[in-house]
Amino acid sequence: NGPLLQSQPQPQVIHTANRSNPMPSWRGYLPMRFEPMTMDQYQINTHFSQKVFLGGIPPELTEAELLLVLRKFGKCNIKWPKNDGLSHNMPGFCHVVFRESRSVCELLKHCTRQQRSTVDYFLHIHMSLTSSTLTTTTTTTAAGGQSSSSSGVSLRPNRLKPIQVVPWNMKDNVFVVQQENIAALDPSYKDWSRTIFVSPLHGKMTAFSLATIMANVFGSVSMAQINTDKYGYPTGTGTVLFCDSHSYMRAVAAGAIDIKCDCFHKLLDIDPFLRENEPCAFCPSVADLFCRNFHCLRSYCKQCWINRHGSKPLADHQPATRRQQPLPQI
Repeated sequence: NGPLLQSQPQPQVIHTANRSNPMPSWRGYLPMRFEPMTMDQYQINTHFSQKVFLGGIPPELTEAELLLVLRKFGKCNIKWPKNDGLSHNMPGFCHVVFRESRSVCELLKHCTRQQRSTVDYFLHIHMSLTSSTLTTTTTTTAAGGQSSSSSGVSLRPNRLKPIQVVPWNMKDNVFVVQQENIAALDPSYKDWSRTIFVSPLHGKMTAFSLATIMANVFGSVSMAQINTDKYGYPTGTGTVLFCDSHSYMRAVAAGAIDIKCDCFHKLLDIDPFLRENEPCAFCPSVADLFCRNFHCLRSYCKQCWINRHGSKPLADHQPATRRQQPLPQI
């Protein structure tokens, strides 16, 4: 049945913010929801996005060769990162979009697994030293990987290359801490004046992880959401709704947070969530600026910003502008 998913050790949380060091920081194991089930049960019962991230792709591996391996698990296409035109080398990572999410489960069955806070998957590819012929194999690891026979054509002397596979569990899109404060998850009830926009998120940051870290550092959180694309895969941004204005103001005033865990080290920007037609706090016009200074924390149209921030001491305040912030949908 496979090994049991392990609970993680209690994280050591450090969050400092003072005049000499205004940047809040968080240290520890990435918080994850623990479900007592075997690895096999997890893969069968989980609704994965049909989009998967692949990392550590060997530069000598062509797209045609990679597709030859991946299409054993189901019909799929590869989405490479946008090329800036300066590099002609193959990027070492990409996204794969399968036609069906069950193909992702089939892919994971052929991966070795290692567990930290999260489960790391690796697809091992045999690459010939004298030709481009390749195949896949699955070996047994101490972390509880399965073993199966290799598939493909016979090879001349070869080497084994691991490619990291990062799937996304759709259950990790949203985490609600206090449902009574969300009015049965009705989005129209949400108080956007207590919502922040966070980016760029690491690919393993779940809504639960984000909510837990923000609550540890800034105060009570009602809900967190990871923004996703049409395939249900994270876009690298998220939103957090705080329970009270004080926690929200602490987060917005900080402007950023430094997160270092066992999976990654990332500096996240924190911005107020500005709706597309956010009203100005002082006139009927639409606001496109926000003052993150702790003494203001209001939305302004351009004219009202000039009127109220034209002279000292408010002239030193820096406005935050509305970036591409997709409206969270529950």
